[in-house]
Amino acid sequence: MTISLDDLTTPLTRDEAKASIYSVLSTVGVDTTTWKPGAVVRTMIAAVAIIIAALSQLIALTTKSGFLDYAESDWLTLVAKYVYGVDRVEATFAEGEVTLTNSGGGVYVLAIDDLVVSNTTTGKTYRNSSAGTLNALSTLTLPIVATESGSASTSTGNTITTLETTLLGVTATNANSVVGLDEESDPNLRARCREKLGALSPNGPWDAYAFAVKAAVRSDGTAIGVTRVKVVKDGYGNVDIYCATASGGVTGTASDATTDLGAIDFAIQLNAAPLAVTATAHTAVALSQAVTYEVWMYNTSGLTSAQIQTLISAKLAVYAVLVPVGGNVIDNDPGKVFVDTLESEIRFVRPLEIFKVTVTLPAADLELAGSEVWTLGTVTCTAIHQIAPPDGSL
Repeated sequence: MTISLDDLTTPLTRDEAKASIYSVLSTVGVDTTTWKPGAVVRTMIAAVAIIIAALSQLIALTTKSGFLDYAESDWLTLVAKYVYGVDRVEATFAEGEVTLTNSGGGVYVLAIDDLVVSNTTTGKTYRNSSAGTLNALSTLTLPIVATESGSASTSTGNTITTLETTLLGVTATNANSVVGLDEESDPNLRARCREKLGALSPNGPWDAYAFAVKAAVRSDGTAIGVTRVKVVKDGYGNVDIYCATASGGVTGTASDATTDLGAIDFAIQLNAAPLAVTATAHTAVALSQAVTYEVWMYNTSGLTSAQIQTLISAKLAVYAVLVPVGGNVIDNDPGKVFVDTLESEIRFVRPLEIFKVTVTLPAADLELAGSEVWTLGTVTCTAIHQIAPPDGSL
């Protein structure tokens, strides 16, 4: 009989532990059928069963922690760190830019954190991470950072439009999405652990480049936050590595190690590039593309149209982070962002209610060059049609 690892790492339930105790007592000749419910001995057996079940759970988790594919949550974090030397990526704060337009005569000097803006729909707030002066009848673009980490602070283009800081005659908007990421998921952490194995090879496999880029940090130790990597070789000993963060490209120059792109390039030379190979880091070129859609759904979700739109915008923003540099490639065709995939992502927001989605922008599959990465532009909903189910059964 073949026993799988699942069989060996499945903990006992309380009822199973209790049944085992009664079975043992019966085997040694104890008559347990005369014990009344609530009897002291029954209570003691129930208490022991609880302890055994808890101990079984701990043993199962400890056993799983020895295997990369089975370890989960905090156990996987420990395996990644102490076995593979890989730290789990913590949740990130959404970052981007907001443009202020001053239609009046006031002059506003803004120090870091003076400006507070928010998403009109979700209420999530953001502060400026750089100082600036907004002169009369002019515009000013400032970098902003969410006050709350994680994907909940993700905002699509032109949705951060509320000024929490009082600036008379001033309006605000964000041209592009700002994307925050939740703590690295277990599957992604496992993938990076496997990429680390590639970094140990002297032959420079492609996984080594991906690991070096994603693990690169700034001089202060903070993560640069690259989420997507594309490696291109020319067959003559030259390798180009295109990098993208959740928000798009990477700032800086490869020759300046004090910049993000320079720190990435340094990490590549140190940890991935073999001798006789010229490897160079490049920022992926952000290609912004807006999405316009229309939805038909049953009216059984209990959500308003505005709430549905917010969920869809967040879903698309998260999906945009997952699209690889150069798009998704079929055979040797150019990489693309496929319209039918966008429609599927929208449908999955409420799969039991949404039964039809039409994306009108982009009008066709969006083609990407090998060095381009898609960033989500303005998301526009033309209509949410909420109708009663035909038989009222949903």
